[in-house]
Amino acid sequence: MLRHIIQELEWAIAFVITTLIMFLIIANLTIKPAIATITETDIAPGQIHCRSEQVLKDETGHKWQVMLFTQVNSSQVASLNLRLSGLSSSVSIQSQKPLLINISGNRYEAPNIFLGKSPLPSIGQYDLKNIVQQLPTEELLLELPLENGKSTRLQIPQAVVKEWQEVASKIPSKSQKLPSGFQLAC
Repeated sequence: MLRHIIQELEWAIAFVITTLIMFLIIANLTIKPAIATITETDIAPGQIHCRSEQVLKDETGHKWQVMLFTQVNSSQVASLNLRLSGLSSSVSIQSQKPLLINISGNRYEAPNIFLGKSPLPSIGQYDLKNIVQQLPTEELLLELPLENGKSTRLQIPQAVVKEWQEVASKIPSKSQKLPSGFQLAC
């Protein structure tokens, strides 16, 4: 009798483990990990604020909030900026120097639009309007100028670069969107 109960218990445990393994395999195959998402906000009719946001580590292990955002008016991009915010209070960006972007031996410079009037020393905001569409869709390296005369490097994965190019190419759709505060009651 006890042997029969143990045997049924073994079958039940084997069934649960098999079901769990199958669930994990199916979940792994169907769920695509996202590095970030693109967020769109309607500001006014014909105006969209679109952004891509990530948190990445530089070569020294400091975390940075990396946000590319744009404002689109009618059918053209009004601004396209990359904001880098050091999440460590010990990091200060030198606002007079540009951000250097390295891709396969090519270097691009993006000016810091704060030029000394940054809200915090650990924040830099760079104009990428004339650069993003030129970037190949591959991993790139950002060199941030720091206050102490040094620089730090931040690796940007290929998926993030593709997302930046998608943000840069956003134009308002002709369809009407509900205001952000509008809710439907069911």
